Amino acid sequence: SFREIIASDYTDQNREEVQRWLRKEPGAFDWTPVVKYVCELEGDREKWPEKEEKVRRAVKQYLKCDVTQPNPLAPLVLPPADCLLSSLCFDGACKDIPTYRSAFRNISSLLKPGGHFLLNLSLEGHYYTVGQHKFSILYLEKEVIEEAVRQA
Repeated sequence: SFREIIASDYTDQNREEVQRWLRKEPGAFDWTPVVKYVCELEGDREKWPEKEEKVRRAVKQYLKCDVTQPNPLAPLVLPPADCLLSSLCFDGACKDIPTYRSAFRNISSLLKPGGHFLLNLSLEGHYYTVGQHKFSILYLEKEVIEEAVRQA
């Protein structure tokens, strides 16, 4: 359980939507099913309201992040993190394999030695959909990802 979360995102639209949820604005995306699922995995589905509030309190900043830049959080410089989580970022932000490899080197500068990096991505896909929206992504094979991680 993290006491402090510094979140970041590549797109302004995504950051604004999560900010709306953090502020409990009407019409914000409803993360309740996800929070309930996490609580179920942890053994107590009924504690989801407390879990949701705990996450809201833990998010201290929500920053712009561009993994294609040497300092992805520029102009800010933050101390290295214990844990980084990336979900559908690298494959959407990078247009080719060299950029993808470089992005891993860039993001590794934000992680403490011995820290954890959790990566959610699409293998061997050209796009993913959210509702009616289709998002293009870089086609990636397992070996390319493993090599990028090793080189970082």
